[in-house]
Amino acid sequence: MLIHTDNDINYNHEAEERPKKNRKEIACCSWTTASGQIIPILFKMQDEEGLVRTFSKIHVNHSSKKLYAGIPSYEFDCDVLVNGLVVNVLLQYYPEDSRWTLSEIP
Repeated sequence: MLIHTDNDINYNHEAEERPKKNRKEIACCSWTTASGQIIPILFKMQDEEGLVRTFSKIHVNHSSKKLYAGIPSYEFDCDVLVNGLVVNVLLQYYPEDSRWTLSEIP
């Protein structure tokens, strides 16, 4: 049995920002249809080695418009081809500041 005392725990009384589940800023090229639907075509991101990689094999499984704490966004559940493997990712577009992010879906 493991017993913890107050000396074992590092308390931080300052407010901490929660991690954003490995969310990364990306550059994204998208198409907007005449009806206003947004379709991501390709995106670019910097890898761990500092190289900018382009991903153009994107299949959108589902998209939805969200509103979190008054901030509008569009979410795209996508399959992306990465090194011959299909990876499920979440692309998010924030129209108020024209910003795209990417998160890998576990």
